[in-house]
Order: sequence, then C-alpha cells, then structure tokens
Amino acid sequence: MHTDTTPKEMPTASIDDPAGHSDTLIGTDPATTEKQVFANLRAEFARRGHMLLCIGRAGGGVCYYAGHAEEVYPLPTLEDVQHFLARIGSAA
Repeated sequence: MHTDTTPKEMPTASIDDPAGHSDTLIGTDPATTEKQVFANLRAEFARRGHMLLCIGRAGGGVCYYAGHAEEVYPLPTLEDVQHFLARIGSAA
C-alpha cells in the first residue's frame, strides 16, 4: 500500500529537535518557573532549620540570602543557593 505524502505533510525536525517535541513547557514564563524553584528551595531550607530570602537589588535583579541563627550568607544565583543547600546537608 502506497501513501502519498507531499512535502507539506512531512514533519520538519532534526535529531536534536524532534518534530512536535520541546523541552520548554507551553505557556511557562521563565520568571514564574524561577519563583517556583525558589519556593521549593525555601521549603527545603526550612526543613533544615535555615531561612532563605530573595531581596531585589536597586539596579535590578535579585540576591538570595541563606542563614541560620546569627549567620547569613549572600548567594548571587539560584545555582549558588542549590550548592549551599547541598553543603548544609539533610534535614535534622
């Protein structure tokens, strides 16, 4: 049985980007995703008895601060926050 497919019916894709598939969720805003990541990290810090804050900078952007008791550490990016979380270990 022969199926006639014209070029307009052929999916366009490469090995790296299969047709119809994307790593990006449709309708997701990067800022919203960043807020969700921060909220999850903040919850993990709380489970370990630490606090995590996100403070806006005067020139734009944000800085994160993590701490426990009287010790507070500035962390410039969410990646730094994740590394710090790994350093403080598992929940008590």
